[in-house]
Amino acid sequence: MGMASADKRDQPLRTGPRQAQAAVDRMLEVVPWYNGLPPAERQEIRAALRVVSLRKGEYLFRAGSRSPGWYGVVDGLVKWSSSGAQGKTLSLAGFSTGSWFGEATMIRGARFEYEVMALRPSRVVVLPRDLCERLWKQNIAFTQALMLHLAQRVDWLMASYCGNVLLDVDTMVARAVAAQLAAESHSDTGGRLKISQEEIASLCGVSRQRCNAALTRLARAGVLQTRYGGLTILDRDALHQYAQIGRGDGPENLP
Repeated sequence: MGMASADKRDQPLRTGPRQAQAAVDRMLEVVPWYNGLPPAERQEIRAALRVVSLRKGEYLFRAGSRSPGWYGVVDGLVKWSSSGAQGKTLSLAGFSTGSWFGEATMIRGARFEYEVMALRPSRVVVLPRDLCERLWKQNIAFTQALMLHLAQRVDWLMASYCGNVLLDVDTMVARAVAAQLAAESHSDTGGRLKISQEEIASLCGVSRQRCNAALTRLARAGVLQTRYGGLTILDRDALHQYAQIGRGDGPENLP
């Protein structure tokens, strides 16, 4: 496959306060809900953000923890998953730069029923719950942005549930790659994704061998090209077609 699972992304993030602030500012530039707010609210939110650095394999939080606020990914890649009573783990999603998560638990003031772990060295910001609560009670623009985010999350979770019940591995891998492509669309990378086979397999909850076979079939179909340290998407329309639930003619059926 020529895809590396151990490279510079496995090394700890070592940046000073100025570099960290610059990274947060770059991330906020691509967040639609943030940029849709009036300047005063954007300034207040920016000043309240707290940065958390994670090593590869480190948990941002575990099930049972209380929510301190709303989380946003500055850089890196983290996985949202849920563990069962018998040790089985269900992979729910991957979050990369510009992604925000944890809003439902924050709004309910409840404990987390899932966990989030870094798949590579990552930085995450936390927007304190008390500020979020004040904004959603007093600012219609923030409330509308939060409600839209929740609606999109519900739609995504419904599709994810169907996927975990109905999809084969090939389609699951295509969906994971398509989601990462959408998350990195703001970066203007020309379809080049910095994501390893190990990370894709982890996001899908499948073995590296099965992930490798699915990527090989997608490559053979002309959808993508594997390279050292990542993927290049060759046909975005075809990728999204292979990622559709119930398609029934995925690359596993190609000669």
